[in-house]
Amino acid sequence: MKFTRTLKPLKGQFELAPYLCVVFVLLFFMLFGGYLVLPVGTRLELPPGGSRSGTWTGAPFLVLAVDAGEQCYFENQIVPDLAILKTRLAARASAPKGPRKLYLQADRSVRYERLQELATLAREAGLSEILLGGGSGGGGSGGGGGTTGNSGGAEGRRLGIPKP
Repeated sequence: MKFTRTLKPLKGQFELAPYLCVVFVLLFFMLFGGYLVLPVGTRLELPPGGSRSGTWTGAPFLVLAVDAGEQCYFENQIVPDLAILKTRLAARASAPKGPRKLYLQADRSVRYERLQELATLAREAGLSEILLGGGSGGGGSGGGGGTTGNSGGAEGRRLGIPKP
């Protein structure tokens, strides 16, 4: 038995509506996809710093971030205890050609005593210089702490802690 074919694909009028529906749905997801997913991280509202901006071209440094609840973040991880932080800083500082500077990014609501405590801890761990970071241009900015950075700011100021 032979069947006759009456359907001839792509021989009739081209239907544009289904294709446009698919294109508009894809366009919607591409445009608004970034707004539908919340970014992962901790918001730091840095105090305003100097007007200098640019990239750091000096030696690499370690980054320690402190949020408004005075929770410390080092190497993109929460550090629950200062003893653990001290051992991790000492391990990174004692490595050959390891960074000797610490860039401390703290939220504007962090107490000064906490910053002094962290700076003293960094000195005891073997770091030679501590830079206190601020936001550039007077606006708050978000961000977390990385491991070592080439994008710290020259807008940091040194904490006056004498060497023991």
